[in-house]
Amino acid sequence: MTNNSNSDSTNFVDIYVIGTGMVGTRQFTQEAISALEQCERVYLVHFQKSVKKYLEEFTDQVHVLTDEYNEGEKRDNTYARMAQQVLDGAEESEGPVVFALYGHPMVFVSPSRWVIDEAPERGLEVEVQPGISSMDCLYSDIAFDPAKNGVQMFEASDLLLREFDLNPDIPAMIWQVGMLESALYTTNSSEPERFTRFREYLERFYPPDHSVSLLQTATYPISNSRQIEFEIKDFEKMADEINAIQTLYIPPANERPVQNEELAELFKSKEHIETITNKNS
Repeated sequence: MTNNSNSDSTNFVDIYVIGTGMVGTRQFTQEAISALEQCERVYLVHFQKSVKKYLEEFTDQVHVLTDEYNEGEKRDNTYARMAQQVLDGAEESEGPVVFALYGHPMVFVSPSRWVIDEAPERGLEVEVQPGISSMDCLYSDIAFDPAKNGVQMFEASDLLLREFDLNPDIPAMIWQVGMLESALYTTNSSEPERFTRFREYLERFYPPDHSVSLLQTATYPISNSRQIEFEIKDFEKMADEINAIQTLYIPPANERPVQNEELAELFKSKEHIETITNKNS
């Protein structure tokens, strides 16, 4: 059984799944800290040594799982090994274990899903706690409010594989552009040809000269967020600038006006609010 952090369950928790946030150790939530204070072991997916050092203040059993990555290996194989270590550790441990992952533990993070799916088969109780994701940080970085025009989000390779239609009237966030067209882990840089198919797909919905931005939120307290603007037609030229942790932001190509003027007038009507609400409730 999987609980969220607001659960009223009194069952013993075997595995706390937490997010570390994006900026070093600055974005741990109070819920995450509470879980760490109870844990016997921590399993960590994070590349920054400062995060490991911080977690060692709670327990001397901090197991870093990023060593599981191997050049050219399918990422799913890596995630499966990470999940198995967490599950095996929870079975061996007398107290709760924490599975700590960068950002939000359920946002573009696969190992946590493997743990959640397999835990019930082992009789293990899991509690997932929210964290600050890259999406939250990007909203702040570019002062973006999804309430204004909505937002559409896709993982870049999945967008190509399933050919979702993009709506040019709605802002788009395309995740993991730097990992296009491969399920294998690599630290190698991308060739321009990696982005040709993706550019051609975007040009089905946007003009070639439409401006887009590569967004990269800060991941260290002393670093700054980055925004690189370019036109869709120049995607291949940007190959040297694109990395695995950037998100592509596509602003709307059109500003859609109000379509239902009659309803818009009702929004300002006192008589209308009285017909759709109950003043005695």
